[in-house]
Amino acid sequence: MSDLAKNNKTIKVKALKEYLKNYPDKTIAEIYLEVLENFDDDELVPDVILYNLGFSIDFLSEGRNES
Repeated sequence: MSDLAKNNKTIKVKALKEYLKNYPDKTIAEIYLEVLENFDDDELVPDVILYNLGFSIDFLSEGRNES
């Protein structure tokens, strides 16, 4: 696990990229899509990105497995 994703146990880069395609603020979505290009699709998304997008700590640390 990456040190950047200490609380995120579920959300991978590929899933967030899909989510951002329909994100209401297109400017923010474009910025984060560009940032996510620095990570492999199967990596967990860094906590700071998820926090900035409004994901809660409780949701991130539930530890649900993604299929």
